[in-house]
Amino acid sequence: MYLLTEIRVSDFEVGVVSAQGRFKVVSPCTDAKRRESAKVFEAVSGMGGNDRKQALAGLKMLLKLAQLGKPFNQLTDPKAVHEAFEPFYCELTQRKETVWRYRHGDIRILFYYAADKVVLLAHTLPKRTDKLSAKDTNQAKAAVIDFLTASRSAAGLQWIE
Repeated sequence: MYLLTEIRVSDFEVGVVSAQGRFKVVSPCTDAKRRESAKVFEAVSGMGGNDRKQALAGLKMLLKLAQLGKPFNQLTDPKAVHEAFEPFYCELTQRKETVWRYRHGDIRILFYYAADKVVLLAHTLPKRTDKLSAKDTNQAKAAVIDFLTASRSAAGLQWIE
């Protein structure tokens, strides 16, 4: 079973209502009873002070972009949003899949555009070098493959509200 929750602007700003036609930004979870177990929240909480602050600000900005309902690279500078690494061939979909990168200061949020205007948060990390490490690249690819596998399986996706 693959646990998933939507990350909302209201997680960061009280009283904000999600826009119609938006991209739905989602994160895998580790506990079926707690939205707070979203991997993106766990990654951010494991960061040091300034990195955590930048990561939260970056997530909030990415969510605001998602509210506009257009691909993020159409809404920002190419340095802020672009392909994280070369598209990779996925056996499951029989095509090349692309992981994108959103940059906010020293924070990199790697994401994948899935079907039905869903954006999967694949990895969030502080980055201080020009290239992603093989470990970070493989972690993002694995997140995409896990999501695609679950979305095509009988057990499917279980949403946590």
